[in-house]
Amino acid sequence: MNIVKTKEGSTLKVALEGRLDTITSEELSASLSAEEGFETILFDMEKLEYLSSSGLRLLFAYRKKLGGKDKVILVHVNPLVTEILRVTGFDQQVTIQ
Repeated sequence: MNIVKTKEGSTLKVALEGRLDTITSEELSASLSAEEGFETILFDMEKLEYLSSSGLRLLFAYRKKLGGKDKVILVHVNPLVTEILRVTGFDQQVTIQ
């Protein structure tokens, strides 16, 4: 998985490329743990090919940590990942743009 992070004010932007699964969610978690001072996290999922339950747990953990649906934003979500989010009900737990 390729992870590119940029910070704009209080928003951490995270572009993901590849698969967010059991192994790579640990990598992403470690990468995000190194960041401080953000209130909102925006995940750019344009190049994300797959999202597993481990990836969903990580997203939900940040929703809980940051305090709500409007604090975790997903953009450029492809149809496969959109379907995974819809079937699991996670599309109601985050903001999808």
